[in-house]
Amino acid sequence: MDASTRFPRQELLHSLYRFQAQMEASREVACAPGCAACCTDRVYLTGLEGDLLRRELARQGRLGLLARLEPGPKPAYTCNQLARLCIEGQEPPEEVASGQGAACALLEDGRCGVYEARPLACRVMASRVRCREGGGAQGDPWWFTLDTALMQIAEHIDLGGMYGSLGTVLRREDPLKGEGLLSCEPLPGLVAPPEHQARLQQTLGPLFATPVDGRPLGQWLDLMRAESGAKG
Repeated sequence: MDASTRFPRQELLHSLYRFQAQMEASREVACAPGCAACCTDRVYLTGLEGDLLRRELARQGRLGLLARLEPGPKPAYTCNQLARLCIEGQEPPEEVASGQGAACALLEDGRCGVYEARPLACRVMASRVRCREGGGAQGDPWWFTLDTALMQIAEHIDLGGMYGSLGTVLRREDPLKGEGLLSCEPLPGLVAPPEHQARLQQTLGPLFATPVDGRPLGQWLDLMRAESGAKG
């Protein structure tokens, strides 16, 4: 039995999505259907999230939409790589300037064609005011802290999988080749400013306690980390 079978990764990711939706419901945002200024192709996601998107497109009979996608720039680091470097006091590599990006190829009449399966990077994008063209959102510092933690957890759920741009992940022919992709790293710790640390731990408590396939979600994360460490 391989790790993809042993760990209920899809169920864990869906639990994370549901938790994020609960958090989102309490926010006062200006976002509304048809508001797509921030919906560009400069979106990074895990291979697991890409698999969910592909399945949704297949369910709709619209896999042909993948032909619209162009491979995006390779990220300089993943969320957990950046967190690890910060914790270790190291300077992260510089991001390659890539501009604002084009409108997401999965948009149709200003609306997401795969909304129910959209990746976490899209789910957490929210603004208190209407965005400028190109995605100039204005959020809340606490939102940023929480959303960063959720992105770190999403990466850990796909530990050992691939991480990259929307076009690169969805159009890859062989996920093992890894061209233009990085490898998902384990959660090294949650990076949060001092004023948010206690609140973050309290907020994430119910998420880590969420039962998934007979175990709390947090326990699954620990088991993944243990196996990763044993292999390393």
